[in-house]
Amino acid sequence: MVKKIVRRDKEKTKQKLINAVGRLLRKEGFHAIKINKVAETAGVGKKLIYDYFNGLNGLIKAYLTQVDFWNKEQEYFQKDTNNFTSNISKEMMFSLMKNDFEYLEKSIEIQKIILWGISVKNKTINALIEQREEFGKNVFKLTDKDFDGSSVDFRAINAIFVSAIYYMVLHAKTNGVTLCEIDVATEEGKQRIFNTMRQIFDWSYEEGQFSKT
Repeated sequence: MVKKIVRRDKEKTKQKLINAVGRLLRKEGFHAIKINKVAETAGVGKKLIYDYFNGLNGLIKAYLTQVDFWNKEQEYFQKDTNNFTSNISKEMMFSLMKNDFEYLEKSIEIQKIILWGISVKNKTINALIEQREEFGKNVFKLTDKDFDGSSVDFRAINAIFVSAIYYMVLHAKTNGVTLCEIDVATEEGKQRIFNTMRQIFDWSYEEGQFSKT
């Protein structure tokens, strides 16, 4: 019984530390993620960060694992064996990008993480990016059958989508202005973007079949 209580208290403390990272990131940005500041925000001794996470980088990794969109998507695919071993449809690819846009738009923490990742070199952030890339490799292996031997570079198309999503959302959240006369902060603006994303996916799959040699 005592062991169960200790284990439960440990998990609660670990979550408090993880939550403290998110709170600091939302309020003050990634520059505030320092070991003393995190411990103070969580209301615990900084020694516990070393005891439970082997240091600040381990704590940041635990935090990123909980909140990252692509990590959540990977868990979803791996839980559903059929999704991850069968062919990935055009609709599934569109949903991935649409969900990425909506998740990023709603999550201040993810917005800060994206800015963090492109502003400073951090091995923990890099490890997260590599994890995303590994997930992408597995997805593209399943879409290759639709594009092998065609003129469509499906990886490049998705790279443009991801980059555009990050820029559009961060641009709107940071500056609050339109982009190419589209306000992606409005439902109308978002729908225009989603409709065009769908059109590009439609073209990609059609051209992939048409141009196969």
